[in-house]
Amino acid sequence: MQATSTWALAPELSEALARGTTTREWIGDRRPVCSYARISEEKQQAAGVARQHLNNTAAAVPLGLAVVAHYTDNHLTAADPAVSRPGFLQMVRDLRARQTAEGVPVSGIVAVAADRVYRLPSDRLRVHRALTVNDDGCFYAVDEHRFVELHRTATDGDAWDGEVTAVRQRTARSVRDRAREGKQSGGHRRFGWLPGDRRQDRPHNHELDPVESACLRKMIGMLLSGESSESVSAWLNNEGVPTVRGGRWTGNTVRNIVSNPAICGYRMLDGELVTDLATGAPVVGSWAAAATVDEWRRLAALYPGHYRINAGTLKGDPARSVKRRKSPDPESARKYLLSGIVRCGKPDEHGRLCDSKMVGNPPSRPTGRPSYACKLPSCRGVARQVALVDEAVEGYVISALTERYGAEQPSTPSWHGQGVLDSLRERAALLKRQYAHGGIAPHDFFDVLSELNAHIAESEKDGADFTAQQATANAFAGFSRDRWQTFGLAQKRKAISAVVQAVVVRPLPKGRARHAPFDPSLLEFVPPRVN
Repeated sequence: MQATSTWALAPELSEALARGTTTREWIGDRRPVCSYARISEEKQQAAGVARQHLNNTAAAVPLGLAVVAHYTDNHLTAADPAVSRPGFLQMVRDLRARQTAEGVPVSGIVAVAADRVYRLPSDRLRVHRALTVNDDGCFYAVDEHRFVELHRTATDGDAWDGEVTAVRQRTARSVRDRAREGKQSGGHRRFGWLPGDRRQDRPHNHELDPVESACLRKMIGMLLSGESSESVSAWLNNEGVPTVRGGRWTGNTVRNIVSNPAICGYRMLDGELVTDLATGAPVVGSWAAAATVDEWRRLAALYPGHYRINAGTLKGDPARSVKRRKSPDPESARKYLLSGIVRCGKPDEHGRLCDSKMVGNPPSRPTGRPSYACKLPSCRGVARQVALVDEAVEGYVISALTERYGAEQPSTPSWHGQGVLDSLRERAALLKRQYAHGGIAPHDFFDVLSELNAHIAESEKDGADFTAQQATANAFAGFSRDRWQTFGLAQKRKAISAVVQAVVVRPLPKGRARHAPFDPSLLEFVPPRVN
């Protein structure tokens, strides 16, 4: 059975709205919650999702809960981190926003059991943070006849979770304390500094490496003079300079190193420079600096995405006048529609797929036509004609986009989580004001601020995801086959990525001749992941 995910208002609420009853009137003095249902291939005997929703709704009535929405993941496991559950993710986003996209309030979950909702620690953390964004969240497990304790630290079956949380908090506190004291906090060696060696009275990498620091200084000079990070990484590789892990340099590695405030002696936690509690001035670490503060600020302004720097940290920075060389757009170099999208589906002796990217090749014998072929030297077992694969994939994508967006019109709805995000930011600002006036102890301040910043970061990501999804929907609103013909190569590749993450090309079955008619059933379409 094909996996499906849905989310919609509860039928009882929809019927009431159709009769003219308002949402507020229907909910009354009950707490608005959602029902989550899931079954997976691994539990064929589990009750169907429709029955789960019925059980959840029945259990909610005597508890004073009103089920306002249903979220469903059908035939999707919760035990595999590689499997996305769109229904679960949408539920978490709506819970964090404290309302659905239709504006219906929702602050809790009802499910037959906790393992229907989450089985991975990462998913449990997502649910916990969504429910605790305000103090009105709740989670009721029907089969266990109990409300799940959201703020428990170490009791009953969640003891290991509480211990993990406690250890994480202690570790975070230690990192903050050492940062305020200007001390190292461990971790792998940074490029440009000597490795720690206690035999030489050097417990951390706080002393500059003469050779690497010279390279680091040249990197900084090249970047501030307008060179791109890609050209700097190429220079390092040509010079035979290894990274701290012995690998090759990339532009991303260069950007990560130079935007780290440690190069000028600063530390940053939760998007803000670590400052002295008494003076408010940035704390200067005990390690040797490889750059000036001004140089770091200019570099960090060039690559703001590599460190989450809060507004004002780089305000008025002279780096805005530095000329930046644009990196080449990888899409501009594409010649074939599906380069990098088609993947080799040839299995090895253990049944594992090759999964290497297939690339477009110009005409060659024996077909005399362009082909997509596996580029892995040890495989090279799968190839298909470009025109035939393109035609099959285009047909699949056109049908999917037409079905999904053909009847839609461009719209500009507002994100329903903005109110919660604004509230979280106001709470963080108030907390900082209380701390500045001595109204809260340092340890309590940093513990609460860390949790608030985590909520803010996840809420901001929800907003970015919503904006991206809306942009995609508007880009394809009213889509038709005729419109596809007006797209250029880059537009077509963008459209394909909205429908499929990859196209796996299976090898020809044994006994089938290479000149046999093209078989589109040997193409496997992998849907895009939902984050």
